[in-house]
Amino acid sequence: MLFSNEEQHKLKDLMRSNDDFAYFMTKSLDGCKNLSSQICHELRNPLTLIKSTSQLIESSNPEVHNIKYWEQLKEDIHELELLLEEFSTYNHSESVNRQSQNILLLLKSILEGFQPAASQKDVDLSLIIDDKDIPCYTLYSFDRIKIKQVVTNILKNALEATDKGDHIQIVCSTEDSSNLLITIKNDGSPIPGDILPTIFTPFVTYKANGSGLGLAISSNIIMAHGGTLSATSTEEETSFYIRLPL
Repeated sequence: MLFSNEEQHKLKDLMRSNDDFAYFMTKSLDGCKNLSSQICHELRNPLTLIKSTSQLIESSNPEVHNIKYWEQLKEDIHELELLLEEFSTYNHSESVNRQSQNILLLLKSILEGFQPAASQKDVDLSLIIDDKDIPCYTLYSFDRIKIKQVVTNILKNALEATDKGDHIQIVCSTEDSSNLLITIKNDGSPIPGDILPTIFTPFVTYKANGSGLGLAISSNIIMAHGGTLSATSTEEETSFYIRLPL
């Protein structure tokens, strides 16, 4: 859905209050998803041919490396592939396959995967959880692949925003016995105040090579779990809050 976080919540409220509206809106949204999937498929086919043709040219004529913009051409093809892949992921981000499993182990595993990159930048990574909250995290129904995608995306952004001596923390807690609250925070460069309200909006990006879909996908995944994804940012700290219902 090409709506902001706030608009999606309002739309869901309207759909819950009006069955007829919900029916036609669901049908319309499903139609949009099917159409966008077909468009992705139709674009991917010629792009694959363009890529394979460029590879064939390169293998048969190695001297093309000396042609101005040849490497740029290959990079552009790769970026188009990534964009189509992300768009396809966004289109299916609301479908989740939930199973009861240990979400705490997943978070620890993701953090370990980021440790080499963090060590290289001399950034401290840590996970904090109170003993009383551990049982809520050891057996929870969620889509492992998609929650991993959300946490990985937020941690990747955090690592890009931090420098030597900075810190990234995952703080796991419960909120009023109704939600799991996973806070991912860092003390690196803040998100500018004028940008913050739009970071979950699809195709809005402030990165040189960004697609503007990463956080939009993450938000959709959390909403598909019945939760919310939000963020705050000050000069001292940037925090992303993942709330998942118990």
